[in-house]
Amino acid sequence: MHARSIGTIGNETRAARTLRRISTFVPHFPASARATLRADGSALIETAGADMGQGAWTALAQIGAEALGLDPAQVEFRSGISTLPDGGIAGGSGHTASAGQALHEAGHDAIATLTALAVNDPESPLYGAGNIGIAARNGRLHRRDDEGRSETYAAILARAGMREVVGTAKTARDPAAAAAYAMYSHGAVFAEVTIDPDLGQIRATRLVGAFAAGRIINPLTVRSQYYGGMIWGASFALHEEAVTDRRTGRIMNADLAEYHVPVNADVPSLEAILVPEEDAFVNPIGVKGVGEIGITGTVGAIANAIWHATGVRVRRFPVRIEELLPALG
Repeated sequence: MHARSIGTIGNETRAARTLRRISTFVPHFPASARATLRADGSALIETAGADMGQGAWTALAQIGAEALGLDPAQVEFRSGISTLPDGGIAGGSGHTASAGQALHEAGHDAIATLTALAVNDPESPLYGAGNIGIAARNGRLHRRDDEGRSETYAAILARAGMREVVGTAKTARDPAAAAAYAMYSHGAVFAEVTIDPDLGQIRATRLVGAFAAGRIINPLTVRSQYYGGMIWGASFALHEEAVTDRRTGRIMNADLAEYHVPVNADVPSLEAILVPEEDAFVNPIGVKGVGEIGITGTVGAIANAIWHATGVRVRRFPVRIEELLPALG
């Protein structure tokens, strides 16, 4: 293996770094949620939905806590149970935006109910401020015209003799906005490959992706999901293939000994860049999906890099060594 070569034609080397620009549609599913402010100042937020490892439950808890003006540590998040309010489809790069908007609106609904108790209570320092004159922050309601006048959620509920207030919401994408504006996440993936001139073995030596996907709730989980998508894209391009028995339809390589997936050595250099983006039209919280955009661009970028190195335009995946042999001589 010529480890230092960057693409090859015969015994000659040349750069094989290519770019693939991509955009993926950002769906938004109807969703529901419930938010409960408790007398002790904590909160419970609820919406049904699955977290398959993409970090949705972390992001959703952050969205709900923000809407309630609380630290995430003060908020209990319940999901994954079908008896809870329907959180929409957990997939298609749309779960965080869909369930997140429902939690956002449910939180604001709970705060509106709590605010009504305070502004109509003569004993409250917020009396007479009106709903639009109140801001929720750090477990307290503040008068916008006088930040020094505030009251904790617990104090408001205690004086009203209530154990909790509940907010609910059902949300969906605004049809007018969907008709007038494009709803996409955007990105570009750069790939560098090396190809052994004697054996035709292909290695993806470097992958760099830059992605703009609206407001990023949790950069750590988003970057991790981009990494996973890009690794999956490299696997799609160079490793994964399901072999089916044409007579029975049975999968013939249904184990990790024969169904090949990448290991650390197959993706030695990986970088994901989060590009800041504000989108006021995609939904009220400005959140888009990041689930698939890292995958699709990576596959195309690797195929382009192979073409750049060999002149062979690949039309199917995974790329096979025999497809490159004519160019390698």
